[in-house]
Amino acid sequence: MPHDANHPRPTVVFVDDAPWESFFQLAVILRKAGIRTVRVSVGLSRWQIDRILFDRHVSLSFPPTPEQLSKILSNEFITDVQPTESLGMTTYAAVSLLPPSQRSDLWIGRAAFLDKLRVASDLREFGLRTPDTLLADVTSPIEAVAQLSLPIVLKRRVSSSGSGVEVFYTLESLQEFVAKVENPSEWFFERFILGQCLVCASCVGDDGIDVIATYEILKRVKLRGSSIEVEIRDDARIADSGRLLINAMHIRGLVCFDVIRDADDIDWIHDVNPRAFGTLSTCQLGGFDFFGAYIFLLTGRGRIEPSRLDTMGAKTFVFPYGMKEAFRSEPSWNSWFRTLHWTWRYGRLLGPRYFLSLAIRGLVFSLRKNWKRLGFRRRSPFTRSVTAPPPTELPYT
Repeated sequence: MPHDANHPRPTVVFVDDAPWESFFQLAVILRKAGIRTVRVSVGLSRWQIDRILFDRHVSLSFPPTPEQLSKILSNEFITDVQPTESLGMTTYAAVSLLPPSQRSDLWIGRAAFLDKLRVASDLREFGLRTPDTLLADVTSPIEAVAQLSLPIVLKRRVSSSGSGVEVFYTLESLQEFVAKVENPSEWFFERFILGQCLVCASCVGDDGIDVIATYEILKRVKLRGSSIEVEIRDDARIADSGRLLINAMHIRGLVCFDVIRDADDIDWIHDVNPRAFGTLSTCQLGGFDFFGAYIFLLTGRGRIEPSRLDTMGAKTFVFPYGMKEAFRSEPSWNSWFRTLHWTWRYGRLLGPRYFLSLAIRGLVFSLRKNWKRLGFRRRSPFTRSVTAPPPTELPYT
C-alpha cells in the first residue's frame, strides 16, 4: 500500500527465516497503535496463517540481496526494522539504500552486535566480563580444550535462539563435530560457564533507558533456546551492568542481553540481542511497559506507564511456549486453570486476531504430526519448503 508522502504512516519491518513469536506479538500491538507492519519471511512455505498479523507479507524462497530487499521496501516509510540475526546485515544494508526521507535512523549501530565474537571483544573493552573465546579456524580442538577446558562451547558467530550453539563434554565429540564444519571461520570456541541464567531487558529511547527489567530463566525449550519459565527479579547489579553496556553501545530500541552468574557470584555476559525478545509480552504483563516505550520511541506519542515492582519474585511460564510445560509438570486441573487465565490476560493484551493465528497454527501442527505418525510420505500442504529449517517440537517456534 503506497503511503501519503506528506503524512507517511510509520512502518516497522520484520525480517525472519523462521516463525518468531515475539515478532508476532509485537506486530499485533503495533497495528493496534496504528503503526504499519511488514513481514519479509525467507525460506518458509508460502501458506502461513501468520500473515494475518501483518499489514503486508512478502514470502521469499531464498535470502535476498540488500538491493532486492531494498526494492521490496521501496514504497514503505521505515520507522524501524526487527530482523533475525542471520538476516540482520542484509536488512540493515537494505534500509541504508533507501533515501533518508524514507527511513529513520533508529537502527544505526545495531549491525555491530550481530557477530558474537566481536561482541565478546567489545564487552571486554567496556570493562564487562565475558567468557574467553578462541577462533575455530586458527585453533584446533585440542588447543581449545587445553586453554578453555571441558565442557566447552562451540558457537556460530552469527546465530539466534540457541541455534548454532553446541556444548561438548569430551574432546572426541568436539573433534568429530569440528571435522564436519564447512566454514570454521564462522565458528568460535567459548569457555563454558555453569550458573544461573539471567537476562536484562530494556527499551532505549532518545534520552536513554525508558524501561528496564531483569529476570532469571528457569527453563528453556532447549539449551540456550527460547525461555519456557522465568522469575522476575529486582537485580540491581545486572541492571547496572545493563546501563553501562547500553550507554557504551549507543543504540536505541528493544535490547536484551544474557548473563550467567557462576558459583562464585561472578556475572558473565555471553549474548547481546538488539531486537524484540521472547519474553516481551511476559514482561509487559509483569508490570514493565515495553510496548508503550517502544511505541513512544517510534511515534513520539502516548505515555510510558511506570514500572510496577509488585511482581518481583513471581515465577511465570512464558506464553505460549510454557503451555506444554504446564500440562507436563502440573496437575491437569491446574494446567487448565492456568491456560484459561493466560487466555484472558494475553487475549486482552494481544487481541483475537493473534489467538486465531495461534489456534490455527496449533491445529496445523497437530495435523502434520498425525500425518507423519500414520506414515504418509506425500507432501502435505502444511509442510515447509525445502529451504526452511526443520520444524521444532513446538508449533509456535
